[in-house]
Amino acid sequence: MQKGIRINESQLLYLAAKARQQKSLGGYLYKKSSDGSKWQLRWFKLYQNMLFYYENEHSPRPSGVALLEGCYCERLVTPSSGKGKDSDKVRCFISLANTTAYNV
Repeated sequence: MQKGIRINESQLLYLAAKARQQKSLGGYLYKKSSDGSKWQLRWFKLYQNMLFYYENEHSPRPSGVALLEGCYCERLVTPSSGKGKDSDKVRCFISLANTTAYNV
């Protein structure tokens, strides 16, 4: 099983530009920050097996990319107590070969 890929910045930017040009799925989602302290609204664009995310819809460069090869998506069921600032967020867990997790 492939654990990672080698890609340089110019290749990544080329693929990100292709993602913007193609008519593929895209839209705003909340992404939990890397330190897990807050939710951030980000623009996501799916291209082939890559999920790019940007600061906003007009950002020229992606903030990050998730390689979806071998990943799964699972809805996390949480108690709906209606309390707290995260109570209205629907959470989805994406695991990248058991090494990286994204909460969107």
